[in-house]
Amino acid sequence: MVTRSSEDNSELSSNPVFGHVQNRRSEMKKQSKTKKCLKRTNESACRVGYFLYFVVGLGVAVIWTLAGVVIAFLQGDLKTFIAEWLSLQGSFLIWFGTWLVLIARSGALIDRASRISIDGSIVTEGIIGRRTRVLIAGTIAVAGTASLIGMGFNASGAIQLFMWGTAGAVCVAAGVVTLHTVDLIMVIHKLQFRGIKTFQYAPARTPELRNLINYFTTFTLILSIAYSFAFAGTMKGHWTGRQDYIEAVQFFWPLIYVPICSAALIYPHLAMHGLIKKSKEQILISYQSEIDNLLINYKSLDNEGVQKVNSLVQLFDRISGTPDYVVDLGIAIRTSLPLLFNVAIIVAKPILGQT
Repeated sequence: MVTRSSEDNSELSSNPVFGHVQNRRSEMKKQSKTKKCLKRTNESACRVGYFLYFVVGLGVAVIWTLAGVVIAFLQGDLKTFIAEWLSLQGSFLIWFGTWLVLIARSGALIDRASRISIDGSIVTEGIIGRRTRVLIAGTIAVAGTASLIGMGFNASGAIQLFMWGTAGAVCVAAGVVTLHTVDLIMVIHKLQFRGIKTFQYAPARTPELRNLINYFTTFTLILSIAYSFAFAGTMKGHWTGRQDYIEAVQFFWPLIYVPICSAALIYPHLAMHGLIKKSKEQILISYQSEIDNLLINYKSLDNEGVQKVNSLVQLFDRISGTPDYVVDLGIAIRTSLPLLFNVAIIVAKPILGQT
């Protein structure tokens, strides 16, 4: 049997052709996952197990919290641990972090975006380069973990290690979720330069558009709630580090995440509005052209021709009167709540900073 040495492997990995093949294989694996989701049904979008992921996240949070309780009990410092854990919103951060990561890794975003494509081709992720993706997620994870540890947890011994591990887990989840949020914005941006399929009579009522909007409004709502807990934890935790450093961290992360959450909510809505309006205009132009062609020789029109013109004019007016937005009560609630959370964070920052 022939085996490769470590030197051979290093040479292969440094080879640009081999590197391209590796990246291509990685991309093909991601596409095959999306294809499986697309094959489940030709009519409805791949379902996102929001409730299942919710329950899994809750289970992980309970197990994680119980692990901390056991460690604190064995160390003889249970009361202090519980007070600190509650002030840091630890259970909620593990819960929502797990929930969001499962949603992000479900492949639902690419599935929904691909279904809108007029030729059914698979839409690639927003950031394609694997190294870039790892760099973004890794930077958030490392910077977040380091900043939290630097603030100084009110713990010692095994409990302190547990807190550091929790900070690391939460920040790794934050890196994955942040990357998915950037993907969401970029994927929807790319849709504006692709041919999309819409319901000709009322583009805003296209089911595929509604499914995509339901996805990103739900995701941003959960993300905004999760960050609200993270913000509360950084503001109300009993930190033991230098006060100026603590205040700097408390100021820095909202400066990053409030705009990201807002952009992930507002920009996709504007992009969807633009897509619907563009599709609607193209449909109206085609009917207007057909009407004009019939009216060029209006004197020679027979009764059938006149009825056709009248029907086209009525259809033109009805399409013109259809909405340019996909709006229902659920979408309206999922849009307004994240904005309220973001505004609340901005308002609460100076108030909590004084308490």
